Amino acid sequence: MRYERNSFSTSVGITHAEDRFEDGENRTSDIFEGTIAQNVFDGRMTLRASASTAISPEAENSDYPTSLIFGADYKLMKGIDLIGEYEQASGVGLDATMTRIGVRANPWSRTQIDTYLTQEVSEFGPRVFANVGLIQGFQLDEHWTLDFGVDQTNTLTDSTLRQFDPDRELASGSLNDDFVAAYAGAMYSAELWSANTRLEHRNSDSDKRTTLLVGWYREPMIGHGLSAGMTIFRNESILGDNRTSANLKIGWAYRKAHSQWSFLNRTDLVYEGSVSGSQEFTSWRFINNFNANRRFNAAMQLSLQYAFKYVLTEFDDDGYSGYTDLIGVDWRRGFKRRWDVGVNTSIYHSYRSGVIDYGFGVDVGFNLMNNMWVTLGYNARGFYDTDFAQARYTAQGPYLRFTVKADQHFLKKITGR
Repeated sequence: MRYERNSFSTSVGITHAEDRFEDGENRTSDIFEGTIAQNVFDGRMTLRASASTAISPEAENSDYPTSLIFGADYKLMKGIDLIGEYEQASGVGLDATMTRIGVRANPWSRTQIDTYLTQEVSEFGPRVFANVGLIQGFQLDEHWTLDFGVDQTNTLTDSTLRQFDPDRELASGSLNDDFVAAYAGAMYSAELWSANTRLEHRNSDSDKRTTLLVGWYREPMIGHGLSAGMTIFRNESILGDNRTSANLKIGWAYRKAHSQWSFLNRTDLVYEGSVSGSQEFTSWRFINNFNANRRFNAAMQLSLQYAFKYVLTEFDDDGYSGYTDLIGVDWRRGFKRRWDVGVNTSIYHSYRSGVIDYGFGVDVGFNLMNNMWVTLGYNARGFYDTDFAQARYTAQGPYLRFTVKADQHFLKKITGR
């Protein structure tokens, strides 16, 4: 049931739930839920509160605790809200508090997404990846975009707590990983270049994590693009184990509008290090992916790839190194208006071990709509290397790939904005 009048709104309802625990015992819960909201300061601020409580006298399910949430949203300017929220939840064996502070902007108003976003389902399971990434924030002025936020969870439990589904997180609070997290980010945009950075820190019951992300993009002329990015991650566990990783990425793209050729190159320098007890591990990887595409006409194109990596690994006092490369060729032919077929072949060579693998496969693709494809393929022979997996699919067996060429205009279109 819902009631509204001018700037005030309220809603109430009752939900009935029946659960079965692992021991076969049933639990039923009747949950009363209600919300109220009030606009103040000529609509610039919204005060809201919501509550839910189990009204069944024997309800003992931690998935339905009694919770109370207070929140406020303040409109800083058009499309930008400052939000704060406090939640208190309690039940049988559960007492949790959570606090959230941050800025909420129009989801797509200051979003920048470049290159391709791909979702893939294969024998290795589902995988979603992007060549560059996503930037979301709020505009401070003509050049600067900023964002920040705070999130906190504090939970107290005892041994009598019964969880309905152990594979699912609690609706409120946490069983063993309460945390306080904060982040801050900034982006600067000029006519020919842009840069962004983001710093995150999370302090939890199990570890401390710090992440730094830096990105840079420049288009010196139409059809040429240069990009760079760096990610640094540091993790310290309560057991004394430490792990550090860093990835420096440099990209170059040549995509002239009327040229039959296009080129893409990406170079990664990856560092990974860890200390666990008396054992130390370090790894350096230099990875380069070069792709060339030749378009013969509107229906036919040929793609060539050469990728290589040099790896240097040290485990305690032992060191290992090796050079590996990949050569790939893809040919595609479109037919009718929305369909295309392709064949691919590749050679994988690890020089130090003397291992050579081959790959061969076919696929058929369908253009669902502008900038959106789905591809079903099968590799009769193949191999797998995590450092080359983002550049092409080489594992043996069937695969399904869903591909979107995403930019801010396309995302607004598919979301109806």
